[in-house]
Amino acid sequence: MIDRDAQAEASSAAVMHYDRNLCLHEMLRIQARAIPQATALVFGDTHISYCDLDRISDALASHLMRIGVRKADIVGLFLPRSADAVICTLAILKAGGAYLPLDPAFPVEHLDFVIGECAPKVIFVNSDHGDKLSRIPSMNGKVIEASAIIAEMAGKPRMAAPAIEINGGDLAYIMYTSGSTGRPKGTMIRHRSIARVVLDQSYVDFRQDDVVLHTATISFDASTLEIWGALLNGCTLAIMPDADFSISRLSDFMRATDVSVSFLTTGLFNLFADHARAPLPKLRHILFGGDVGSAVHARRFLEHHPGCKLTNAYGPTETTVFATAFQVLPNFSGGELPIGRAIAHTGIAILDEELRVLPRGIEGQLAISGDGLAIGYFKRPELTDQKFVTVDTKDGRTRFYLTGDIACLKPDGTVTFKGRRDRQVKVNGKRIELDEIEAALRRDPRLADGIVLCHMQGESLKRIVAYLCPKESHAGAGADLVQSVMASLRAILPAYMIPSAAVIVDTLPLTAAGKVDRSKLTPPPVETQSKPSDTRSRTEEAVTALWQDALSLTSVDLDRNFFDLGGTSLQLMEIHAGLEETLGRAIDVVALLRHPTIRELALYLDGRAPGPTRIAAAAQRAALQKKAISHIRRSSL
Repeated sequence: MIDRDAQAEASSAAVMHYDRNLCLHEMLRIQARAIPQATALVFGDTHISYCDLDRISDALASHLMRIGVRKADIVGLFLPRSADAVICTLAILKAGGAYLPLDPAFPVEHLDFVIGECAPKVIFVNSDHGDKLSRIPSMNGKVIEASAIIAEMAGKPRMAAPAIEINGGDLAYIMYTSGSTGRPKGTMIRHRSIARVVLDQSYVDFRQDDVVLHTATISFDASTLEIWGALLNGCTLAIMPDADFSISRLSDFMRATDVSVSFLTTGLFNLFADHARAPLPKLRHILFGGDVGSAVHARRFLEHHPGCKLTNAYGPTETTVFATAFQVLPNFSGGELPIGRAIAHTGIAILDEELRVLPRGIEGQLAISGDGLAIGYFKRPELTDQKFVTVDTKDGRTRFYLTGDIACLKPDGTVTFKGRRDRQVKVNGKRIELDEIEAALRRDPRLADGIVLCHMQGESLKRIVAYLCPKESHAGAGADLVQSVMASLRAILPAYMIPSAAVIVDTLPLTAAGKVDRSKLTPPPVETQSKPSDTRSRTEEAVTALWQDALSLTSVDLDRNFFDLGGTSLQLMEIHAGLEETLGRAIDVVALLRHPTIRELALYLDGRAPGPTRIAAAAQRAALQKKAISHIRRSSL
């Protein structure tokens, strides 16, 4: 438990106001001087004060400068969520550089593209992932083991702060997202854009005694809100140390660390609303976003946590985390949640096809302006010009980002989301360009073409399906072709972009104009159980029912692998929470990864080990899926 009250009595955090000219680390330094002994970071048993965070990151920044890092240089963070990652982030900025978050769970080919394009001068890594980094062909910068260098810097006395002139308009980070042209695109974000989302804001009020939860991976821009919302406001950042965690573990961690402010992706929030019933007395504000919000889950959460403020937030990476927010009040009775009003330092407009501002009440494309806008896309001037445009408004010529989202601005200034105008989808908070997956399929020498669609399975489950049209030389390969093509995709795309199902088609249906008629590509039939069991145990029945609910399937083969059926980590968390409630006991969430079939999991839960043959089969499947599973579960959280 963090004694923030005692810290507040001893000192008072500086009240930071938004100044578009100040850099992030200078604002952090102001807090370190005001509350030197207050706890800045909590990670496992490690507690780091603001004074030590500032001192150690100063020393590390000086080291980076000595080895050649200069202003505007890019420095990679090949690190999981951790205290080390936060310290390295600060050091990079203090040295004048910009940080490049790299998810260690991404495939080598994806990392090779990003590293090759950005050419980071230095990359921080931890001991668990150094070997993977050595296998990336484009890697030619200096590699530093983060824990070792931080331990060395921690032992040094305070030294003079690096004298690098950085202001709010300078580049702070580059974050990569899915790209419709088949290649990821890096979004360049300024210092001021980050400060603007957490200072002098209308949708959130950070207080010195707040403990802010940090569960996002550093390559997901929700981490921007978590890290800088805490540090610029003198709060404590509570970093979830577990790579894999359940709803019950998340609740326990929040309770143990007195978390008061938290952001959860929409899917994770829905699970939290369904299963986190234990009191969280310190929790005063939860924000959720990344997908269309559920009014049912919002009401359910407020019913169990009536004193907590609840906010549905919306914003693309290109506008730095959030652009609009909607507070869900206990008496909200609507069927759909609006995405709210523009937050402070942000403007919104609804545009027609000619980029003219539409009056309120008319649907059109949502465009966003203000200090949150990115500089543009890294080394993609043509794409920057396409997505960042100047529009004539009543206030003059204004730069906007075109979101591609269809929305309506109501007379009271509230925005309602109406859908997408392109082929982008959101799954577990991650933005996915279906065209990028198709581009990868079309590079496969075994295929004449490949089409990817997103189907709704059940009320809320999104299922990405690939339709494979093989070349004549591979016709008739059937399941073997599907397995090999999917294996190739896993080697080049992040796991959250891998289709959950694939269908072989002899030809693709065409419209009269000769284009692929996607409306005629129907979802594949739901698999049925091939060998019904007459002697199911009660545990098997319970696990089966939970699988069917989570996967929206009418029946499931006892020996089908969960991930082969398109299961994601979010659905695995849903099953885990249901099992703990049904069985009335705590269950290690990792057990669900180690026993990925109904039969194996039921045997494990009943205390009966699977036979040698089944164990070997499970181990083989686990080896094949290890990298994919690792990223799926991290990217969802």
